[in-house]
Order: sequence, then structure tokens, then C-alpha cells
Amino acid sequence: MRNWMFVSLLCFAFAACGRQPTPSPSPTIPPTLQPVPADALVLTNGTVIIGTGAPPIPDGIVVIQQERVVAAGRATDYAIPDGIKVVDAKRGTILPGIVNAHVHGVSNPAVRRVYFLLKGVTSVCDMGSRLNEMPQFDLDHATGLAARGFRAGPIVTAPGGYPDIYWHASLNYEITGANDARAAVAYLVNRGADAIKIALEPGSAQEPWPMLNLQEVKAIVQAAHERGRLVRAHVGRTDGTEVLDIVVESGVDVIEHVPIPVFSAMDAYNLIKDKVHFVLDPAYEARLTRLVVRQVAMVPTLDAHTLWCESPQLTSEQKQACFEFYEEPVRRFYALGGVVALANDYGADDAIEKGMPLREMRLLLAAGLTPMQVIEAGTRHAAQVCGHGKELGTLEPGKLADIIVVNGDPLADIEVMQQVSVVIKGGQIVFTGE
Repeated sequence: MRNWMFVSLLCFAFAACGRQPTPSPSPTIPPTLQPVPADALVLTNGTVIIGTGAPPIPDGIVVIQQERVVAAGRATDYAIPDGIKVVDAKRGTILPGIVNAHVHGVSNPAVRRVYFLLKGVTSVCDMGSRLNEMPQFDLDHATGLAARGFRAGPIVTAPGGYPDIYWHASLNYEITGANDARAAVAYLVNRGADAIKIALEPGSAQEPWPMLNLQEVKAIVQAAHERGRLVRAHVGRTDGTEVLDIVVESGVDVIEHVPIPVFSAMDAYNLIKDKVHFVLDPAYEARLTRLVVRQVAMVPTLDAHTLWCESPQLTSEQKQACFEFYEEPVRRFYALGGVVALANDYGADDAIEKGMPLREMRLLLAAGLTPMQVIEAGTRHAAQVCGHGKELGTLEPGKLADIIVVNGDPLADIEVMQQVSVVIKGGQIVFTGE
């Protein structure tokens, strides 16, 4: 009896027989925050678009040290020390500076500063300039920084070929034969060419123009690649056969403009005047596929191509057909997996807009790209075709800190790309809109 009472008292003392005490919950361990250098420049309070096609980062942060990006991610993952220099994005979007991959007439640093950098275009790639203009692309303006100026210099072409036959002989670098071709590349690279541009423009069936042959183009490509330069080919009006075959078989890296399957503007007009929808010819589409397989990028410059689509001489149906005539090859090329880079051929016509190439962005949207893909075309892909993809075009660690902030969400409305509130070039604040 006494033993039973003793056991009962023990049970009472421990609240219940056979039950273990409930352990206390473990304290929550806070995540380790990434340190931010005390001498950094930080952009916060905005959505970050890296430029690689990755999803946007809400409430993001970009950390810059000296002239380069050191980090980009969620603001809650970083410990920002007191007293650090902070740029408030004011709930806007933080993204890489836009690169216009095909322009003309921008050797003057004043043009690159006022018309481009202050509008959010941090780099431009001039695809046809005179030899004596090439040193100017390395200069900033006396009043401040200018957009980075990349250049091809004169266009390598056949004697008497494009662009001399259409524009001006001072833009020609004429060669005859493979030895000439290799020497031209060496000379232009030594003068500072960031890429080598060639002309593959056959003229019309009635009036053919002199043009480089396959062996010459092969020699140009080999010499350029040996020197770490891309070859970019002007491909304009063509019947879609010989010209694109030369591009594919020679190893050309980039084609400039939409390679429309006609010989002349009149041919294009005749194709669209009685149509309300443009359909690609199967043979032409097969050549687009070959371009994609060979990883040839396209810089469509739809802005320049479609200026005449607004002609008052065209009916509304013809205008629609005209736009589709240029947009459909881009749509199909991109759908096949082709790389498209943003450019508007500024300088080729007075009507082409300076600054942010917004009309080109709208046209790429109409050609089937999403807003994120348009931004990628104007950042990562544009930097790549300009020969500077390892340094520019994304907000990845180690890249040069060319960054802009726009007021709003360009993924919801591409029009906000013209509402630039902050411009940073190489880690230096150029413009804050205040």
C-alpha cells in the first residue's frame, strides 16, 4: 500500500506517468546578410531587371564598387552600412543601360552625351564611319561623360560597291582578293575597330552592284576572329539566295537589317500593294533556319526599314501589309531561336529618333518579342553584337556599371522606357532627373 502511494506521488510530481517533458522551441536563427562595402554606391527601392532574361527582382538592390557591379539581388539579403551613398529608385525599375547596336554619325562626343547618354542609352555602336573619325569615339565631352562609342570604321566592300554607290566613297574600304581582305581587317583593328562591317548588297536585277565574293568574306571572317572581332554584314535587298548563302558559309557573325527577299523598293511595294498579310516563301524561311542553326544574330533596324510604311500614298491595309512585310521575317527568325539585338539605324535618315529607340522597341513587340525579350535585345544581346558582351549588357558581378532607372514597369508598358530618372555610366552618376 505504501509502495503504491509512493508511486502515485511520483507520478503527480511529474504531471503524468510515462510522459516526457515537452522540449522548448529552438530560437529562430536570422539569415546571414551579405555585406556591402563601405565605399559602394547602392541602388535600392526598385525592381531590378538583370538583363539576362531572368525574372525581375522586386524590392531589389544593385551594389556598385568603383566602376563595376559587385552584386544584384533582393534588398533584404544585404546589410547596408550607415552613411553609404544610396540612390533611391522610387519604386521604379533598375536595369542595364540600353545599347543601340547600329547607328551612324556619333563620333562627336557631344552627340553621344546629349542625344544618347542623358536619355538612357549608355552605349552606341557606329556601323560606318570615316577613318579620321575613329579616334573621336574614345572621347568624352568637355561638359561630362558621353555614351560609350564603339565603331567599325569604313565598310569593307568590293571596288565601287555599296555604300559608295549609294552614300559616299569615304565610307568604303575597298578590297580585291583574300590577301587584301586580311590586310584590311588588320589595319581597321589597329585603328580601333570594335567590329568589322562588310557590305553584301547586290543592287537590283536590272542594275547589279559590285559585291564581295565568298572567298573574300571567308578571309575577312578568319582574320577578324583571329583578332577577337565579330564580322557584321550589311544585308539589305536580296533575292534571299546568294547573299544569305555567303553569310552562312563564310561564318559571318551578325546580319544588319532584315534580309528582305526582294531586289528593290519597287519590288517590295509590288509585293504589299495588293496584300493584307505577308506570307514567307518556304525557301526563304529555310534560309532563316540556316542562319539560326549557324548562330548568326540579327540586328533588324525595323525603325529605318518601315519609315515608308507610313507614306500617305498607302492605304491603311497597305500600311499594315508593309509593316508585316518587315516584321514577319523577324518574328519567324526569333521563333526559330535566333538572337535579335536592338538598334534603329540612327543617322541613316533624319526621321529616325535619337535617344531611347522606343519606336524600334514597339516594332520588336509587334514582331513577337515580349517586353522582357525586347529589354534583353537592347542590353545583353546588343552588347554582344557590339563585341562587348563580356563587359556590358547585364547587371552581373564584374560587369561595368552602366545602369539606368525608369519610372514605372517596362514589362507592363514599354513606353516607360522614355521616362529615365537615373543614368549611371561606369559607376558614375550622370543624371538623376532632379
